[in-house]
Amino acid sequence: MPHPPHTTDVSGLRDLVSRIEGTRPGAPRRREAGFPAPVSLGDGGLGDGGLGDGGLPLDRLLSGGLRRGTLHEVVGEGVGDAAAAAGFALAVAGRCAGLDPLVWIVEDHVASETGLPYRPGLGAHGIDPDRLILVRTADGPATLWALEEALRLGARAVLAELWGAKHYGLAASRRLLLAAQRGRGTAVLLHAGLAGRGAALSSAAETRLAVRACPSPRLASAGGRTPIPGVPAVSVRLLKLRLGTGGEADLDRRHPIVWNPDRRCFDAHPLPFGLPAAAADRPHPARRAASVVDFGQARAG
Repeated sequence: MPHPPHTTDVSGLRDLVSRIEGTRPGAPRRREAGFPAPVSLGDGGLGDGGLGDGGLPLDRLLSGGLRRGTLHEVVGEGVGDAAAAAGFALAVAGRCAGLDPLVWIVEDHVASETGLPYRPGLGAHGIDPDRLILVRTADGPATLWALEEALRLGARAVLAELWGAKHYGLAASRRLLLAAQRGRGTAVLLHAGLAGRGAALSSAAETRLAVRACPSPRLASAGGRTPIPGVPAVSVRLLKLRLGTGGEADLDRRHPIVWNPDRRCFDAHPLPFGLPAAAADRPHPARRAASVVDFGQARAG
């Protein structure tokens, strides 16, 4: 994995992280007032981090959740699912980080187009904006290098956006996996430029999750008008599970889940799937029935 031309002062980076956290190096971290504590992700070692609170079928398929100290990949199911995959990856990375800072790595050309992260949006995904370390890189090789170095320095969770697979494969992913294992941190790699092509990837990642958007439970609007959108909802499918599960894994099954912003975790989707959703602008049933009767009487006359 190539290194950027300029070396980085590790001690300077540690001092910068300490200033962002508002603590001295080695001092206990403080919680920000008014920011709810994220849901516990299990023990402090290489334990599993459940996406939900223990009842999700997807967590059971993963033998309790996403393991720490390893590499996980997220990709959109289709081209139109890029935003859903990004939101899912951000929420997962935030859960893995817990109360520690989250390192988010993004390429310069993407950051220039999308702008800086939106603070209320970060809070809605369970992430304290004051504990976010945003790293901007020049290209894909620099992104992979920054991800590896962040894991080696002991970051608890790192989210990296990769917009191409030219420099990513078995060798590069193996380096990231070893760095995550040594640093005991979790790497969430979002393949932002490979939507719909997740099955063709070849890597050493432990899991690969394909994400697509799905209808969310609607909320009632004032005055009984058209319902407003509810909480974010996605459908997740396992494309790869390198380590076995406690039971038989159904890799073709899609798992619809919704994000619970109050508890900072995912819940099972409350709506049944496989049935068409009712259109919000359909005519009133009584009026539609009257129209059918009138039409029949007109034909009879």
